[in-house]
Amino acid sequence: MAISLSGLTSGLGDVYSSLLGGTSSSANSLFASSSLLSDYASIKNGTYGKMLKQYYAKQKASLDEDSETSKTKSKNKAGKDTATASAASALNKSASALNNLDYKEENVDKIYDGVSAFVKDYNTMIKNSSNSSVDSVNSQANVLNNYTYANYKMLVKAGITMNADRTLSINEDTFKKADMSTLKTLFKGNNSYASQVSSRASTIYRYSNNGSPLKNTYSNSGKYSTPDKSSVINSIL
Repeated sequence: MAISLSGLTSGLGDVYSSLLGGTSSSANSLFASSSLLSDYASIKNGTYGKMLKQYYAKQKASLDEDSETSKTKSKNKAGKDTATASAASALNKSASALNNLDYKEENVDKIYDGVSAFVKDYNTMIKNSSNSSVDSVNSQANVLNNYTYANYKMLVKAGITMNADRTLSINEDTFKKADMSTLKTLFKGNNSYASQVSSRASTIYRYSNNGSPLKNTYSNSGKYSTPDKSSVINSIL
């Protein structure tokens, strides 16, 4: 009985393919078993436990570092800045003093001295608050600078100009030749520039002194008041 050569070849091919497939499956099975045995050995001899301890130690260190960073940020947002607090207190006083002056031509020298003291205190506070490590103080310094810029045209009429570093300069000759009504508008009474600066200084003092307010502030009506009465002004500015 004759056997077909082509059929024999085909049969051998099938057997060969089957053997290869079985070898691959067996190899995978043996590899998986070897991996399991390796893991078991690691657990048994303590290596796995050591790896876990190292892993969690790193995680804890990372969490501790994040916690310290968070504390630092919180401190910057609500810290204490005694230098700025002192400067803000001085500005609050010099700005408030301007409200008590009698704005008449014969008093121009006294008015100039008062405004010069105000400008000096303003510059000290704006420098300190702009460089403060307390975020809220930096923010209030920006608000104050923007408010001063909004009144720039009126201030120029009184001989007061803004510098690149956000400080103020005052020209004595221009100031003493300024219209007295301009000076009164800027430095005396309800909604004056000085009263608003005084209120802003009070806010900066509070933020730079851990929330402790000034005993007296210069209210929007141009009069001394307690911090509670001026809180509305502070929230608007």
